[in-house]
Amino acid sequence: MESELILTIRLAKLSDLEIINKYWWCLIGDQKTLDDRILDSEPNKHRSMNFLRERIIQGGLYVSEKSPNEIIGLGSIAQDIHFLQTKINVWNIADIWVRKEYRRMGLGSKMVSFLEKKAFEMGAQEIRLTVYSENMSASELYKSLGFASKIITYSKSLVNDLDLD
Repeated sequence: MESELILTIRLAKLSDLEIINKYWWCLIGDQKTLDDRILDSEPNKHRSMNFLRERIIQGGLYVSEKSPNEIIGLGSIAQDIHFLQTKINVWNIADIWVRKEYRRMGLGSKMVSFLEKKAFEMGAQEIRLTVYSENMSASELYKSLGFASKIITYSKSLVNDLDLD
């Protein structure tokens, strides 16, 4: 690998959809040890294509490229639409993913910083993201970028733990 990686971050295009879907499923695979709810099925592959197509059309999905047409990372932003009127405009960052061979090179940080700037340009006053509590490397990355914990989500399996007596 080169010592100084030249990186371009750009808005995803519909022509990127196939490779983005492939990489998005890599993201799901990386998260399987943290949350294994998602089934790797044909209906889900079709749903993910539709979901990602909508993200691209809405202008919220970005890709990192090492060179033209060599996508090595993903990230997305979307406005947090609350059903009640709010005092501040909140946006969410999601789907941060970098190909394994390019991790630990600062690409995730660059994508998050880029998405923060884009959200700000679109009126964001606060940016949020969600990370699995056991994903320590991502948690450390986000803390190093100035993020702080705001919400804690608890989970409990009812399949084996429900006491029906």
